[in-house]
Amino acid sequence: AAYRSGADKNIEWLHGHIPAVWRDMPNPYPASPEGVLRGHKMYQEFCIGCHGPIGDGAGPAAAYLDPPPLNFTTLRRNLVQGKYIGGIFYYQIMNGITGTAMPYFKRELESEKIWDVGNYIAVTFIGQSDAGKPPKGIAAAYEPPAKEK
Repeated sequence: AAYRSGADKNIEWLHGHIPAVWRDMPNPYPASPEGVLRGHKMYQEFCIGCHGPIGDGAGPAAAYLDPPPLNFTTLRRNLVQGKYIGGIFYYQIMNGITGTAMPYFKRELESEKIWDVGNYIAVTFIGQSDAGKPPKGIAAAYEPPAKEK
């Protein structure tokens, strides 16, 4: 229903289902040429089949998906204003998106690779990245201390 309400409503719905801590977290990894290149490799391996080689959501599997994959090339105009995109991408890549064909990748990709894919999408298709900008959030490898028994 959100998808059929138009791109702005769909993005608003998608962002509304992401915990605030992730919506407010920029990508902690810099969008360095090396990181973007690693993200490109991950994109080619895991994302291109649905989102397509130019990020327009027209990959070979797109014709079979309802709703269709997100078109990153038009996402810039539909981003919810004032929100970070790094944490949003991370959460959606890690957990998938309920109600769509977007699977979760938390078993296939470690944390830094998910952040690198987010940087690749942000830099290549959207033209903006929040990588390394304040607030710095938590380190991607952070694990809370184990509770004493």
